[in-house]
Amino acid sequence: MHHVWRVFRLTQRFAGELAADNEIVGCAALVHDLHRVVGDGTGCDPKATLDMVEEMLEGSGLDDDQLARVQHCVAVHDDLAFRGEDPAPETIEAAILRDADNLDAMGAVGVARTFAFGGFHGTPLWDPDGEEYSQIYHFEDKLLRLRSELHTDPARQLAEGRHAFLELFFERFLAEWHGEV
Repeated sequence: MHHVWRVFRLTQRFAGELAADNEIVGCAALVHDLHRVVGDGTGCDPKATLDMVEEMLEGSGLDDDQLARVQHCVAVHDDLAFRGEDPAPETIEAAILRDADNLDAMGAVGVARTFAFGGFHGTPLWDPDGEEYSQIYHFEDKLLRLRSELHTDPARQLAEGRHAFLELFFERFLAEWHGEV
């Protein structure tokens, strides 16, 4: 839930800066990662949870149009460009949610999340031979590409510092691994 609340705060910040509907992005932020916890815990495509999103938001006061807009945000928020898929956000609110979610994978929090996730799942820190997917390879595979995939100017501006931190950490890790520093 800490991730959800960080994403929520960023969506509210960006909604204010971009004159977007803060209620839509706020609701979407609160349910955006439902797809990661359903079923047997291995997750599913975000589109598979849209009925659950509707049920969760029942009684929230959203009308059908608003609910459809929240569902669109959820359906396209997961940036899968690194896997060769990339459902496009068609609204400013969907772009904001995707940007906020991606920003949470960058910077100091992104580094911490990477190692917490990798440690929990037994992923090696790094495999210099490239035989196993490692936490450091995840930097190259995804994290260092996120800056170029952002949709909004406020997110791009915030990403500059976070991306610089990722690059610095990545370079320093490799240098220390090889005993250079």
